[in-house]
Amino acid sequence: MAEYICGFNTVGVPSDFIERVMPKLNGTFVKVYLFALNLASRGKNMSDLEIAEALDLLESDVVKAFDALEERGCLRRTDGFVIFGAAPADMPDLTERAEESAAADAEEEAAGGEREKKSAESIKSIIEGNRTLAELCQLAQQTLGRTLSDSDIETLYWFYDGLGFSPEVILMILEYCVSKDKRSMKYIEKVAIGWHENGVTTIDAAEKYMNEMQEKNSFSGNMRRLFGIDRPFSKTEETYLKTWRDSYGMSGDMIALAYEYCIINTGKLSFPYMNSIVENWFKKDIFTVPDAEKEHAAHKAGTYSGEETEESETRRGEKGLNYDKIEEIMRKKYGG
Repeated sequence: MAEYICGFNTVGVPSDFIERVMPKLNGTFVKVYLFALNLASRGKNMSDLEIAEALDLLESDVVKAFDALEERGCLRRTDGFVIFGAAPADMPDLTERAEESAAADAEEEAAGGEREKKSAESIKSIIEGNRTLAELCQLAQQTLGRTLSDSDIETLYWFYDGLGFSPEVILMILEYCVSKDKRSMKYIEKVAIGWHENGVTTIDAAEKYMNEMQEKNSFSGNMRRLFGIDRPFSKTEETYLKTWRDSYGMSGDMIALAYEYCIINTGKLSFPYMNSIVENWFKKDIFTVPDAEKEHAAHKAGTYSGEETEESETRRGEKGLNYDKIEEIMRKKYGG
């Protein structure tokens, strides 16, 4: 029997992970866990895409791996950080760490050149001489519920001077982030950069954007409740939902009906199966529940009688799809 000896330049892997989780975990997820744990031990930062490229994986595989690992209690994610195990008592506050790296991240994410640096003293002098900016800082403290650090003030000034946001829009950005329970300046800065890149730079544009986000988040929440899912949707699932709603123009009621048909025919939630139903409706210009139910009943009746009407033949020739054939293929593939 071999004796195992741990030398230098090693990464400690929790015994609980090795004994309880790893034996039943997808090999790809194990790769992501070990790679991320190594990053944590060395204090390095990498995005999901960078990890995917380093491991020769798809970015979606990395996202799925982190979702699975978090579900199994192997790690937790918060404010852009991936934490392994319980945070030690002497671990710096995540907000402080975010503030320290905010400038570096902004340089990588901002389009159109490097972020211009100004000393804390010069920024304070500018703000003291500008009543509007001084009020902005006061309101920012109230919104965030904490005293602004020099780094916070520098970032807020950059929103104003570098990105060209008005103080009103900056406050809207802060309120938007706080509404999502995100108060770290690192997260807020990324949101600000995203708004700037998407042209959300005026009060009207910001109000429209926030209303759209609120509507989409509500839609996503309704869909999770409909499907009985208590986790965030994966990127693939979000793509399906976005396509059904934004590209196909389907209402929540229509998606609920597709889900009902999916459960009846497969006994489980299947996004590909539901997609075949929704896509078929879209191609046949069916956008209401009564029309969808009528079409479904008509096809069922035709199937049971063994008859195919001239109308159905014409529609199949025009659209290139046969609802019954799709249903038969998907039932065989996904069960039911």
